[in-house]
Amino acid sequence: MKVGIVGVGKVGGTIAFALAEDGFWDELVLVDVVKDLAWAQAEDIRGGVADHRGSHVRAGTLDDLGDADAVLIAAGQGRKPGMTRLDLLHANSGLVADTAKDVAKAAPRATLVVLTNPVDVMTSVAWDASGLPRERVLGSGALLDSFRLRCLLADRLGAIPSEVHATVLGEHGERAVPVFSRVTVRGKPVDFAPKERDAVQAELKGLAAKVIEVKGGTAFAPAGATNALLRGLMAADPVVLPASVVLAGEYGLQDVAVGVPAVLGHGRVLGVEEWPLLPEELDALRAAAKDLGKFAEDAEVLLGLAVRHTTLEKIVPPKT
Repeated sequence: MKVGIVGVGKVGGTIAFALAEDGFWDELVLVDVVKDLAWAQAEDIRGGVADHRGSHVRAGTLDDLGDADAVLIAAGQGRKPGMTRLDLLHANSGLVADTAKDVAKAAPRATLVVLTNPVDVMTSVAWDASGLPRERVLGSGALLDSFRLRCLLADRLGAIPSEVHATVLGEHGERAVPVFSRVTVRGKPVDFAPKERDAVQAELKGLAAKVIEVKGGTAFAPAGATNALLRGLMAADPVVLPASVVLAGEYGLQDVAVGVPAVLGHGRVLGVEEWPLLPEELDALRAAAKDLGKFAEDAEVLLGLAVRHTTLEKIVPPKT
């Protein structure tokens, strides 16, 4: 299997190393507007995996992605201390739109995996700009938030993260929706008091910002989550993972990308599971989607795209 990564700076480069070290991928092609950066990252990674059988890693161009199974879009400005993900909306919208168009032309059978922040809005932008069906465009944020939630809950509950099953839906950002009603530890459900839920949610929302404040950015967590997401995407049997997917009526939402339980496999999004959420969880998910839809429309109008979002009212149908 062949994967392309467009944008191999700090985050994209770390993701490339994680994929190469995994050894699951036959070939990784690194593409960057700074040609020498792609070459340097490829050579550095090759040296790092030379002692075991890993992926073939090389620098290339979009023309080298013609037979790629998936292409990651990690290009764009990264989040800096004091910034929210949505602060990057105008900075990254044009680049993601242009990149998605170019990748769709160069790699007609590849699925796009969007990593650029704000990832949910950028997933909508990539979908509109590329012209691809929703089954072949997804974003990575919800899985990363879910991994972080599992770590936070493991610390609180005296477990290790692999013993915790917990999922975050909604936005990769302020409108994240931890699904406390489905949390299990060692296979057993866990009840959380309202104050505890609020404390965990606040900690989750602020975790990345604290890391960025200290070290200037995050890279290892996005790399691990992206590798897991790609493995699920390419699985022979369907796998359910949280990811940002353009919805087509699921959860009462339409034509907006938001974090949901995505059914992945065979290189594409096979569907979306609709979980029986608590009323407050469903309301929070729909509120996140409505806000994200507005941001996506703003970005697409700014870029002059033929917006596929019909109206904001269609995103969350009125209650009958």
